Amino acid sequence: MNLWMFKKALREFYLLPRGEQRAMLLLSLLLIFSLAIRVTVQMLPPREPPGMEQFMMESREIMLQLARDDSLKQISQKDQTRPGSLASHSPYRPLPASQKPGRSPVSLLNINNVDSAGLLPLPGIGPVFAGRIIRYRNLLGGFWSTDQLSEVYGLSRETIKLIMPVIYIDTTDIEMLKINSAGFRDLLRHPYLEYEDVRALMKYRDMEGSVRSFHEIMENNLLADTTLERILPYLDFGH
Repeated sequence: MNLWMFKKALREFYLLPRGEQRAMLLLSLLLIFSLAIRVTVQMLPPREPPGMEQFMMESREIMLQLARDDSLKQISQKDQTRPGSLASHSPYRPLPASQKPGRSPVSLLNINNVDSAGLLPLPGIGPVFAGRIIRYRNLLGGFWSTDQLSEVYGLSRETIKLIMPVIYIDTTDIEMLKINSAGFRDLLRHPYLEYEDVRALMKYRDMEGSVRSFHEIMENNLLADTTLERILPYLDFGH
């Protein structure tokens, strides 16, 4: 049956005018060529330029930083013990420069004010990690604890252990987040606050006029305990 149909089609083909025969042959060749290309492409293994994943991650970090820096207020907080600042309640503690026996404080790096070039001499820190540390520090408003270095993308615990003896944290460089005057976008730019967190805080602030203490946040379940513990060192309850 198939052979008969083939012969019939072939006979009808030869009965066509010469121009139509050429057109059909050309169309058939194009279809075969297109099919061959598709099959060849599907058989090829997927290829991705080396380092593409890292490039995309760093691109997202840069875009996020640019969006944050657009309207982020630069607030210098020198007195962390004033009433309402909650510095005494903070779960984080800075590393004093004197805690490293035999080292002069001058030889230690304060990672809250050093630039990326200053981080390069540290063991295990190259240009990529130096840039990531600085970008994440700027997003946070400053580091409160060396434990936060583990939140820097790709920075291993082994590298953190290597640099611990030569760094310390000065919390006077922290930029506080004024919870009672900051706008929705200002709060949302902080890495520790999600959309629902900011929405709950803003709604409560609109109803009550202000958020007076971390106890008020806790008693009204405005933030999850883990989120409150992380964001607490950055909250300024003043007006």
